Parts: sequence; C-alpha cells; structure tokens
Amino acid sequence: MVLRALILADIHSQKITLENILAKAKEVIKKPFTVLIAGDITNFGSIENMSSLLELVSIYSSQIYFVFGNCDPIYDLEKLQTSFFHVESNPQRLEGITFVGFGSAQPKINKKILRKLEKNAENVCLLTHVPPYGTGADLASLNRHVGSREIRKAIETHPNIFLSVSGHIHESPTISFLGDCCIINPGPVTQGNFAVIEIDENCAVQGKIYNIHEMK
Repeated sequence: MVLRALILADIHSQKITLENILAKAKEVIKKPFTVLIAGDITNFGSIENMSSLLELVSIYSSQIYFVFGNCDPIYDLEKLQTSFFHVESNPQRLEGITFVGFGSAQPKINKKILRKLEKNAENVCLLTHVPPYGTGADLASLNRHVGSREIRKAIETHPNIFLSVSGHIHESPTISFLGDCCIINPGPVTQGNFAVIEIDENCAVQGKIYNIHEMK
C-alpha cells in the first residue's frame, strides 16, 4: 500500500488560489491522490459556496475527506454531493487507513469511536481543524501554543493514531512528530500553501510542504 495525499487547510473561499494549488499539486504528485481538507473551506460562506469549492477539488481527485472549520457553515449537509466524505465522527476506510475527523475550533472528541478503532487495531488518520496543543502545528504569534489539549490527549492515549492533520493556525506550517504520530499543518491555502505526503504499508509518513509562490 502506498497512499498519496494532498493536504489542504484554510481555503477561506479563495477559489483562484485553490485552483492554482490543485494544478501545481497534480504536477508534483503525478499519480492519483487522495485529498484531506482540514477545515475553513469557506470564509463564513454558504453550503453552496462550500459545494462549489469541493466540486473544484473533485476534478482532481475522487477521494475527498474533510471537516468543518470555525469559518464554515454547519447546516444543510445533505446538499453536499455524496462523493465528498465529511468525516466528523464518521470513520471512513481507504487502503488500510481509517480517516476520522473532529472539526471546528472547539472540537468534540468522540472517545467511544476512538476506543473502538483502537480495539479493532485500525490505523487512524485524525483530521481536525485545530491542531494538537504543544506541537509545531499550534504556534501562534509570540510563540504561544494555542492548540487543543483534548486532541493532544487523544493522540497520546491512542497509539494507533499515526497521523494528525490540521490547520487553523496560519503561522505554523509544519511536518513534525508527537511521539510516533506525524503532525501536519500545511499552512493556509490563502497564502499558497499545501502539503503532499506518501503513506507506506507500515503507515510511515513522508511529505513536504509547498508554497506556489516559491515554485517555478
């Protein structure tokens, strides 16, 4: 198993920038890829606005997993196309990996789901909007850690969570580690950021953060 994924966060309705990133990502990855979106797809936009942005992403990938951010609508989910996987407390399995999400800036961690996934020995990618506390992904201005302690605790107490993908903190694009868990905040799409990763059959993660303004 090798799963290739494009990671996006904090699109904030910037459709043109998103389109430019998707075109660049296709050049970088060159093969079919999954897309993980860590919230703030819109900028306090409508569900129709969200649908149009996800439809743009779907031109490049048929596998789209996302959670809401604090700037997204939280209603009328039935209006979204069924090919998009909203993974909020809704585990989805692909290539031996289970994707489950907890969105918004104040995530509600479903501990029952996490215990069940661990009991079933499933390899879990945690998709959230806010990053885990005390990591490279949650450093705001003045070097303040502003992430979620609950998400950090979930990672520390469930060793089957091998990957944590988030956004929200625009200042902290990072690929780092919390124990054995790879922590990724790609940085905001609004600033031209995206990440590309590969996950091998042992759930080892390799990746890189890109910025379209620094690419030829």
